[in-house]
Amino acid sequence: MAAAAENIPKVLAKLQWMRDQQIWPNGLRYLWTDAHGVCLLLSLYKELQDEKYLKEAESVVADVYRVLGRPRGLRIGEEPDRDGQYYHYLTKWMYALHQLGKVKPEYHERAVKLAKDVHHAFYVPGVGVRWKMMEDLSGPYPVRLWFTSPISGLE
Repeated sequence: MAAAAENIPKVLAKLQWMRDQQIWPNGLRYLWTDAHGVCLLLSLYKELQDEKYLKEAESVVADVYRVLGRPRGLRIGEEPDRDGQYYHYLTKWMYALHQLGKVKPEYHERAVKLAKDVHHAFYVPGVGVRWKMMEDLSGPYPVRLWFTSPISGLE
């Protein structure tokens, strides 16, 4: 804990810089960044026992669902080219919700619901898990020429 406590002033300074530059959490929504940010805010809440970090984590979650939420799942980001859904982004988000759920159980329930809502769209029996799906989860994301990775994670 001592090493973590030594780094808190640096972390708080960097977080303030990101706020001042409108990078995060007050910039455009991006699921991967927001998942990591929720975990950061929860860590600050636990270390400093300051409710404002817990409230801010909940605020980020609300913003993510407001901006990125879809009937089934969450799109990658707010920018037009951040469409579709990545399985690894969704699982990182589920992890962040689970961590928040250790403090407020309703968030754990949201993580489980998200897993149940999206997993079957990504999972291909006998093959593996698709890497990216269309925003509405109606099918795999179309491969573009600049892709160097296969559309399915295990193909």
